[in-house]
Amino acid sequence: MKITLIRVVVTLMFAAAAWVSLSAHHSFAAEFDINKQLTLSGTITRVEWVNPHVYLYVDAKDASGKVTPWALSTFSPGALRRNGITRANFGQGQTVTVTAYHAKDGSNFAFLRRLKFADGHTVELWLGDEAAKELGTTK
Repeated sequence: MKITLIRVVVTLMFAAAAWVSLSAHHSFAAEFDINKQLTLSGTITRVEWVNPHVYLYVDAKDASGKVTPWALSTFSPGALRRNGITRANFGQGQTVTVTAYHAKDGSNFAFLRRLKFADGHTVELWLGDEAAKELGTTK
């Protein structure tokens, strides 16, 4: 009886852990609007190279000079590495122009599409969207 109860408790713990993991994952379309592309210019303040998604934080300046912090999500570290992109490609501390897809909730959160650095090089993340087909892809 004791062993059966322990097995049930352990099984429930694993099931709960799996549920939390699965429920935390989401699709691009559920969170971001592919029709709301935005462009930001600013400085990369932080890069979080963690699973399940890499996050970049950018202090973006508007035309009046007002600085607004933005969080940008992208693919997993593994997916980026498989495509030749490393943490170093994101240039923490550098000035960039970002193309991204705005979050549906209107917050300062977006999905990174493209980074263009002051020296002109880009980090392009292709999603299969029409803009990607027009721009081409570079690493």
